Amino acid sequence: MPYRSLLAVALFALPLAVSATQPNLQPGDWEMVTTTTFANGMMPEQRETSRECVTAEDLSDGQLFDVDVEECEITSQDVRADGMNYTMSCQHEDGMDMTMDAEMHFLGDRAEGTMSARMNTPMGPMQMEIVLEGRRLGDC
Repeated sequence: MPYRSLLAVALFALPLAVSATQPNLQPGDWEMVTTTTFANGMMPEQRETSRECVTAEDLSDGQLFDVDVEECEITSQDVRADGMNYTMSCQHEDGMDMTMDAEMHFLGDRAEGTMSARMNTPMGPMQMEIVLEGRRLGDC
C-alpha cells in the first residue's frame, strides 16, 4: 500500500458509519492540514493540505468522507459528539500491514487530532505520527 493511500485511509476514513452519534461539525467547505513525521527521521516531515465539501447529509448519515478501505478493519472505536478514538488495522495484498490509533476532537467549525501508525513495509518497520488540523472555510 503506497504512503499516499495510507494517509488517505488515516485522514478520510473516519469510521462514523456504525454510530448514531452526530459529530459536532458544521457542514461546509473544510480545509484539512496534516503534518506527518516519521520516527528516527527515516523520511522528511511532510505537510499536506486538502479540501472537502462536507454536507449536512454526510454528517447525519455518519459518512464524513467516502473512501474505499477494503483492506482495513476498525478494531475498536469510541464515537462521541465532541470526538472519537479508534484503532484500525490494514492488511494489503503486497504484504504491507499497518495498525493505527487515532484521537479526533470535533469543535464545530474546527477539528483536530493525532494519529500514530505502525507499519511493516518492504523497507522494514516504520512508525509515523500525524497531526490533523481542520477548519471550516465557509459554505460549499
